[in-house]
Amino acid sequence: MARFFLCCVLPLLLALAGCAGNKYDKNTDMKANLEPEVWDTTQILKDLKRGRPLTEQEKKALASRGAIQFNLDVADNEEVQMFLQYFTMDKKGTMEKWLQRAEPQLPYVRAVLASYNLPPDLIVLPFIESGYSTMAYSPVGAGGMWQFMPYTGRRFGLTVNWWVDERRDPYKSTVAAAKYLTKLYQMFGDWNLALAAYNAGEGKISRVMAASGQCDFFDIAKDPKLLKEETRHYVPKFLAVLKIFQNLDSLGFRKINWQAGPNLKEVPVPGGTDLLALSKACDLSWEQFRDYNPGFRRQVSPPDATVNVYVPVAKEQVVLAYLNNPGNYPAGGVQTVTAQAGDTWWAIARRAGMPVAELRQLNNSLPEELPPGQSVRIALSAFSVDNTALAEGPDACAPKPLAAASKPQRHRVNKGESIGSIARKYGVSSKELMAANKMKNERRLTQGSWLVIPGGAPQGQAVAASKSAPAPAAPVAVAAAGSHRVQKGETVTGIAAKYGVEPGALMAANGMRSGNDLRAGANLTIPGKAMAKVEVPSAPAAPAARSAKDYGTPKPLAAVTPAPAAGRLFAEKAPPPAPTKAQAAASQPAAKPIAAAQAAPEKPAPAKAAPAKAVNYKVGPGETVWGIAKKFNVEPSSLMAWNNMKSPGALQAGSQITIRKE
Repeated sequence: MARFFLCCVLPLLLALAGCAGNKYDKNTDMKANLEPEVWDTTQILKDLKRGRPLTEQEKKALASRGAIQFNLDVADNEEVQMFLQYFTMDKKGTMEKWLQRAEPQLPYVRAVLASYNLPPDLIVLPFIESGYSTMAYSPVGAGGMWQFMPYTGRRFGLTVNWWVDERRDPYKSTVAAAKYLTKLYQMFGDWNLALAAYNAGEGKISRVMAASGQCDFFDIAKDPKLLKEETRHYVPKFLAVLKIFQNLDSLGFRKINWQAGPNLKEVPVPGGTDLLALSKACDLSWEQFRDYNPGFRRQVSPPDATVNVYVPVAKEQVVLAYLNNPGNYPAGGVQTVTAQAGDTWWAIARRAGMPVAELRQLNNSLPEELPPGQSVRIALSAFSVDNTALAEGPDACAPKPLAAASKPQRHRVNKGESIGSIARKYGVSSKELMAANKMKNERRLTQGSWLVIPGGAPQGQAVAASKSAPAPAAPVAVAAAGSHRVQKGETVTGIAAKYGVEPGALMAANGMRSGNDLRAGANLTIPGKAMAKVEVPSAPAAPAARSAKDYGTPKPLAAVTPAPAAGRLFAEKAPPPAPTKAQAAASQPAAKPIAAAQAAPEKPAPAKAAPAKAVNYKVGPGETVWGIAKKFNVEPSSLMAWNNMKSPGALQAGSQITIRKE
């Protein structure tokens, strides 16, 4: 009977688990796909045929010396020998596939290593990390050719978010890897330990050394209690692949073609660029464009930043022509849906298979409450093959057509949440949320209780109101009413009610994206009561973007001149010069000062102010309309009107804009 019950219930539970979240939460392009020869050390050791006689070619390969000197004892040499035979005989086909896959990237990797004064032997590290696959993901979430974990990748300048995963960018990730390897060698002063730390983390190796009192990797590796099996065999595996790479011809492999791969040009594109339309304008299939640009996770570029795309040099002028007049080309990676009566951002996001925050980010010029007939832009996944469907969705578990989208959902209240923060999370108003749950006082919200989340306006009241109510007045700048120090347990809505202002205006005056940004002890600027309802920005003001120098973006290759000549390299691009000792010691790029961007708004002039004074301001990299408006204590809508900007996306780094001050 129990077995029958399990057979009946288990499939149902699995089906429910599959429907637990939206399709965009599943990160289908980040599924683990590493080949077992890379990560399954246990199986490799089982497959190894020990004691097999060495051929003369293998003996010569094992005797070859590299730039990194490794002092191995007899047992260590035997392990290197076994890995060498494994990849030259048992898995020769796999090794040949890896070499072919790596060929377009090898010249650039070699040039970057040389520019950082790193041993050229490190060029084989991506073989044992990913098989030189730019799209590789491990079961624990490491990604890209160099297998960075998200946190480590961000430490060294790589962006990992819903729009992009720069761990997959072979050029940016190679520069990041060079910085990380430089740091590891500075920490340990020994390449055996540095390589082990690259695999297990510098913290783990430091703790093991402190606990064991050992400073030699091979002595540490002898104790299976100190390190995982993968790390204990990591350096011998690296050495085996290195000796194969140094002796390809004698071991029966095809020599590397160091001229492989096309020369690419790096072209900056503004935020929200339709990448599929751009690729079609270049007469490139989406698969070809994605091969050049594996870092993109969507068919549209991030809306809030200028990014670079890689295209063949011959296509550069075509890209520039497209960017000058994108409206002359049919849309591809961006689709448009029309809001229906009662639609909310949350409802459209669910149908589109897109997070609410990213949907708002792509449509940051639209109001909080969508009027019927409003066009909303939708981003398609970079791995979508059906360009007639919405991005990544909706699947069998996603909400169904429009009528069904308004069906209420449920939310369990977590610690610290408020009516305002929950309403923002689901793209509904606080009043709608309270009405749907028959709440008269938001303070009666209790942790662990369940709330009904309306998919649209309750009982049609809000819909009717939206049709009859006049359009809200344009936001106006007013004097601040004062400041408030946030106490523990307070909410944005509660503070706004205390001072008689709109929650949205309070968040806008303090650069808050949602009520979750509220922190006890923070000082809030309280806007004047006369302040019109202010549109809350779709994203917080970003700090000044780091320059190419900060992130080590490749500089002209003429300064590097690696030999032989590089193949798949940027035209007029190359890695940065070798860092000095002082620069290398601070391998993590330091963020530029952002005090100016985070400063409290200036006190506006008294009511009887002098006539408006125009100030010219040069837009810095990464700045946004919202950030500049906050910096000068003006309204974003006014800033856009003064400069004839139709949308915040029209802001370009380096351009001059006008700021009018009273």
